Amino acid sequence: MKINKPERSEQKFEKVISYLLTIGVVSSIVLEITGMVLYDRANHNLSISSDPAVYIKGHDFFSFIIDQFRNVKTTTPAIVFMIMGIVVLILTPYFRVLASFLYFSWQKNYKYLLITLFVLVVVTISLALH
Repeated sequence: MKINKPERSEQKFEKVISYLLTIGVVSSIVLEITGMVLYDRANHNLSISSDPAVYIKGHDFFSFIIDQFRNVKTTTPAIVFMIMGIVVLILTPYFRVLASFLYFSWQKNYKYLLITLFVLVVVTISLALH
């Protein structure tokens, strides 16, 4: 039985989404483990620190990311790796929604394009407010 073009396109899209999510989660884990190893080597323990340098701070998620890039030279490498792991983990589903939006616009599937656009706007607002 021959598979028609739309089904092949959907299968490719599902595969891309699968890779995107897998790469995002694995990258986050690698960054977190690297950061923890570096932190352990620098401090000789993994106890919770009361050092303000390890606190997540900022008005919202996007300003937090911008502040981290501004302060990357003054922050220890361990903290940078752990923060980047958190950022990658949070942005992974965001990029999944963005990829879906691009796919549905390419397919001219306006029903799912509008639904995905709504989700994208909600997620963006959520990240911008927290």
